[in-house]
Amino acid sequence: MLRLLTIELHKLKYNKSAKVISIVYFILITFIALIASIEFDFGEIHFRIADQGIFNFPFIWHFNTYIAALLKIFLAIVIVSMMANEYSNRTLKQNLIDGLSKKEFVLSKFLTVVLFATVSTLFVFAVSLLLGLRF
Repeated sequence: MLRLLTIELHKLKYNKSAKVISIVYFILITFIALIASIEFDFGEIHFRIADQGIFNFPFIWHFNTYIAALLKIFLAIVIVSMMANEYSNRTLKQNLIDGLSKKEFVLSKFLTVVLFATVSTLFVFAVSLLLGLRF
């Protein structure tokens, strides 16, 4: 299993678009913390979004997971391009020639998707926990 995951991660490591899109996804999740610093000044009235309770604990989970769900399109693009690159770069044919079965090929893709989902979930959890504890 680790061998299959290593093969897929090696392919993604040298895919520039996959790296850029994945990094953009995690940066955008991190920018949720910047919402806390937005402050509006209407004359003498100072309005800060974080003071309205959006980062309090039951609400932070809903807000962050909603934003992360909207941004999952970036990871979906990486997964679709990962599959499309198999045919355009002829790595599918080479993997099958080198002895990788079709079952292992599909399992390697599945493990990569599970890894993306796990890392994304842990990252959203960490950002939500840090923001919730801070506010």
